[in-house]
Amino acid sequence: MAQASTLSAATEVRFNRFLALVYMIMALGMVITAWAATSVSNNEELMKRILYNPWFAFGLFMLQIILVVALTAAVTRLSTGAALLMFLFYSALTGVSLSAIFIYYSQSTISYTFWVAAGMFFFSSLLGFFIKGEMSGVGRFLMLALLGWLFGSIIVLFFPSPGMNQAMNFMGILLFAGLTVWDTNRLRAFSQQLDGKKSMGSMAVVGALALYLDFINLFLLLLRTSRR
Repeated sequence: MAQASTLSAATEVRFNRFLALVYMIMALGMVITAWAATSVSNNEELMKRILYNPWFAFGLFMLQIILVVALTAAVTRLSTGAALLMFLFYSALTGVSLSAIFIYYSQSTISYTFWVAAGMFFFSSLLGFFIKGEMSGVGRFLMLALLGWLFGSIIVLFFPSPGMNQAMNFMGILLFAGLTVWDTNRLRAFSQQLDGKKSMGSMAVVGALALYLDFINLFLLLLRTSRR
């Protein structure tokens, strides 16, 4: 009984350390994204390329996709430093992509939406933290819902409808709030797979990337609902 209690306590300590590392990496990525977005928004030439050169924007988008896929697929083979650099580079590229929001929205709207998104993310993540049971079934449903939502978003892109666009935005907000709950819950399973400090660092980067993507999408969807 005493040995089981000791092992349980050690597991909980390891999970708490892992969780702290995940959120620290995510926060660092957010800071870099904000810095890159602000810097690029003040660069008129670069802003023109992003807004008016479709090949530049497409290349930027594809590079982001490649980085996410490569980081997720090769995480077990990457050193902590390499995984972290890839994540931070991705965060910077995301900031470059997001710089256009400073043209379409006021700084007060962006700031207000950021804090609303942060509040939603916090409570969703807190819920995922306190759910002790496995959420694999919920995760499969959310991934299927995400595919359906992406398909619907493409349809709305080619056949725009103001009412449907807003409906897709609200559905997306609920979806990414749910994904935040699931991704936070998965961190406990991640921490149980750790086999050393190197593994902890790499897996923390993957966990931070998942939560980072959840937050960015929440923020953008909330921002889109504020546009008239």
